[in-house]
Amino acid sequence: MQELESNTVETYHDIEKIREYVLNITPAEARKIGIKYRSTLKKLKERVQEEEFSLNTKEMRKIATSNIFY
Repeated sequence: MQELESNTVETYHDIEKIREYVLNITPAEARKIGIKYRSTLKKLKERVQEEEFSLNTKEMRKIATSNIFY
């Protein structure tokens, strides 16, 4: 039996759950997870409403690691 090369765990996020969470988040909830400004939240919501959005931005990483929507 071969050993695995790394001990890291890869996680795959449910894109639809993230999309629903971002579209329904309030500015107060956004501040709790580290999104400081309403304008940032507004831009984030606009990007999520478009079909393609990146999970590799600072704000999306905050949302993905917050574990609120799981």
